[in-house]
Amino acid sequence: MLEEATNESKFSDKADMGIVPMKEKLAYAFGQMPGTFYGGVMGVIQSFYFAWMGLLTIWISIAQIVYAVWNVVNDPIFGNVIGNTRYYDKRKGEIQRYIPYIKFGAPIFSLCFALVFFPPDAWRGQPSNLIIQVWLFTWYLVTQLAYDTLFTLVLCAYVALLPQMTLNQREREKIQLYATAVQIPAILIGFIIPVTFLANPSAEKITQFQILVVAIAIFGIVPYFILSKYVREHSEHIPENKTPLFKSLKLAFKNPSYRVYLIYDGVSVLFLNLIMVSLPFYLTWVLGPMKGLNMLVFWIGPITCVILSVPIILKIASKYSTKASISYYFGALSIGGISSFFAGLLGNWVLVSIGFSIFMLGFTGEFIQHNPMRADTIDYDYWKISGERREGLYAGIGPLISKPMISVALAVPPALMTAFGLIYVDAVGGLSPTHGLAAASLGVNISMTLIPGITCLIGLIIWIKFYPLTGKVVEEMKKEVRILHEQRKKEYEEKRRS
Repeated sequence: MLEEATNESKFSDKADMGIVPMKEKLAYAFGQMPGTFYGGVMGVIQSFYFAWMGLLTIWISIAQIVYAVWNVVNDPIFGNVIGNTRYYDKRKGEIQRYIPYIKFGAPIFSLCFALVFFPPDAWRGQPSNLIIQVWLFTWYLVTQLAYDTLFTLVLCAYVALLPQMTLNQREREKIQLYATAVQIPAILIGFIIPVTFLANPSAEKITQFQILVVAIAIFGIVPYFILSKYVREHSEHIPENKTPLFKSLKLAFKNPSYRVYLIYDGVSVLFLNLIMVSLPFYLTWVLGPMKGLNMLVFWIGPITCVILSVPIILKIASKYSTKASISYYFGALSIGGISSFFAGLLGNWVLVSIGFSIFMLGFTGEFIQHNPMRADTIDYDYWKISGERREGLYAGIGPLISKPMISVALAVPPALMTAFGLIYVDAVGGLSPTHGLAAASLGVNISMTLIPGITCLIGLIIWIKFYPLTGKVVEEMKKEVRILHEQRKKEYEEKRRS
């Protein structure tokens, strides 16, 4: 009995300190894989539709305008619905609002993802056939809308879980670090491998790519089921009364941290998606002349700097603040992107590799610090604005700028390539540099390095000047929010017993 009491006391002490059990940390981290897989593969969607299927830029642009409008409309609505959900899980004996969307939405999410890459092959390579172009455009648009709808439901619920798992900033960073570690193989399989299939696509490579898509879709269901089994929600934080959407939005915009977060999220999504969309074309039309050993030597610096960036970013966050850490990695991204562009103009691959290396010194910061920083924004809302935990709402309204930026990132590279003469030519059966290789290379270089670099520079300036949650403010906020949590927990327990 004494041993049991001691164990319970230790568990209680850990809970009071915000320590999350290892199985919950790992289950949440494992849940990072499907979204990373799907997002990585979706990053090469323009290589599939523009370079392989032959969908014209005008249709891609129209689809992305519709897609952007849908993204702006559906995210706040679904985010607020998720935040107002009260679902009783009999097995766990707890009220939930996030996990049901993850558990029940996962299979449909996987199906919608796979369908994007399975238009009828008979529609391929007919840019001059208006009827075929309309059908291909319809498939391209509708499957993306279906995918994004499930993405919103499942991923909003997923990111909303982290802030309510613990108030301890170091614990949040640990969980996110585990999630980042899980992301590495997911990025390798979900993005880098598809790039090898689509950098210079052929019928055989496309078949292999589609097999990979199906395998990823089937596997993607598993992590969500594991998460739904082991991660628990804190029922005491779920409001009993629903908050109308417009009232929620009004309260959120009173949060100065959220207003800056909107821009931060837009910048992050734009530069990441521009790189994912542009990289297959960059490998073919800019780095294409490099072969064998030269290509291996080129990537030594960037890969080394990716590894070094993780401890650097964590150290800056630990010693100074989350704001300082994000300022650092925005700075590295902007310097690396812009310098890579000018090095590319010179055709000096050593300088391009150095520019990429600087860029990679900041690249992992987005994956490590994004969710903990968003959690601070939500904590501030709870502390100073609404008095409620509203993770679901913020997961939905956070992307008000970033979701349209996905459409921008998907539309800009094909538009730039078309403007610089890199277009689908029937006689070739693929892309051809109709204005010359130098022009095609320049268009891709602008898309891959210059625009992301300038985007990150703008984000850095806004972040440093306007983000309000400095180290001292966060420290005070954590103390006050911990007290509020303890009060809410006691009230919830007393209500359960009565």
